[in-house]
Amino acid sequence: MTQKNRAATSESAADLATDDLQSVSDSSRKSRGNTTAHTAAPRVAVVGAVRTPFVRSFGVFERETPLSLSLRPATEVIARTGANAADIDEVIWGAVVPQTKNPNIARDIVLFAGLPKSIPGYTLNRACASSLQAIQLAADAIQAGRNRMVLAGGVEVLSDVPITFSDDARRFLTRLSRTKSLKEKLMMLGDFNPKAFLPKPPALAEPFTGFTMGEHGEQMAVKNDISRERQDELTMRSHHRAAAAVEKGFLKDEIVPVWSGVGKENFVDADNIVRADTSLEALAKLKPAFDKRNGTLTAGNSSALTDGASAVLLARSDYAAEHDLPILGYIVDSVTVAVDPKDQLLIGPAYAIPKLLMKHRLNLSDIGVFEIHEAFAAQVLSCLDAMSSTRFCQEALGLEGAFGVIDPAKMNIDGGSIAYGHPFGATGGRLVGRALRIAQRTGARYALVAICAAGGMGQAMLLETHSQK
Repeated sequence: MTQKNRAATSESAADLATDDLQSVSDSSRKSRGNTTAHTAAPRVAVVGAVRTPFVRSFGVFERETPLSLSLRPATEVIARTGANAADIDEVIWGAVVPQTKNPNIARDIVLFAGLPKSIPGYTLNRACASSLQAIQLAADAIQAGRNRMVLAGGVEVLSDVPITFSDDARRFLTRLSRTKSLKEKLMMLGDFNPKAFLPKPPALAEPFTGFTMGEHGEQMAVKNDISRERQDELTMRSHHRAAAAVEKGFLKDEIVPVWSGVGKENFVDADNIVRADTSLEALAKLKPAFDKRNGTLTAGNSSALTDGASAVLLARSDYAAEHDLPILGYIVDSVTVAVDPKDQLLIGPAYAIPKLLMKHRLNLSDIGVFEIHEAFAAQVLSCLDAMSSTRFCQEALGLEGAFGVIDPAKMNIDGGSIAYGHPFGATGGRLVGRALRIAQRTGARYALVAICAAGGMGQAMLLETHSQK
């Protein structure tokens, strides 16, 4: 039985067993009708999508902040598209690592970029899917008629991670600040513990499981029998495709140069993680990064700690047409799912992709471009294998058989996150912009973006090119 027949004949399959899909985004639950069959209602157009170079953390962007880096793509996407900033109704920004200097980066972008101060903004955190979620919330607001144009995006500058103190140090300082007399303050010094004031590095482990992302990736590799060789092959392909995209100039209209450094002396106009010379022989020499004894995940087949920002400008299709704005494509729909983090933390795309496609009665073969986030090669391969596994699809998705196989020639055509890097809050914006540009270049009608996220979450977004009105 084909995927399309399964979707058409099984209501339980179409709903993807909501008990298994524990969290579905509000947007996917709304009754929008069949958005693949166009109506006269205005659609959500992607007017522009740009990003900074994605660079290895603690390097050329070490003097940047999330706000300073966000300002570059935020202002540039408005300038490049010729949009009227006064018509922007809202700014929505994603960021994963909490910032004390600019806790609401979205609103600060408005103020520091010189945009009309009447534009509100809010910042969100859906882990690695943060900027993809920002884009979807922007699309929802436009489709609901609340907004006509929204600036969405995200940022991560791991070079600027806030360093905190222990809870004991916090409590001591709070008590000290509340004492009124010098005598009381001096008496409190008897409780002073210098060790409590040692800086605490950022937490890397999942709060619920106690394991890091890399350790969860190792668990998935073992459970799904993902070999080191397959991981390194995917890694090499990601780098080689990214290098080819750079060589052919495919990224020129996507990347916004940044002047960085103390005196803004460093001109950064390209990603610096992509390696054209990556080989299976070189990758095979790398030692395991998480399970030192028996692991298969290395620094090579895992995405690197990365600094970067991305911005996407969205508008009502009729507004875009009226103001002669460029259109890369359209947001069709998005779903968000969640699973038990203790099982397979990063398996979310294997749930979200079938859920989204079956909702719109589409097959994997209907999608011309897949942009699937590469947190780890083992994670991507686990998701691909799951969707082609009869057992997984029966037990987890409620299907009669396997959902299907994604054609490798259609997936991460210009390389993926292992090659470009992964600034947590910014990757979704990169994926949307790249997917639509590839779809336009190749003549594909539909593109699909999927991301795994901390906490056992996953998100998938369906896009359509401008040529399909």
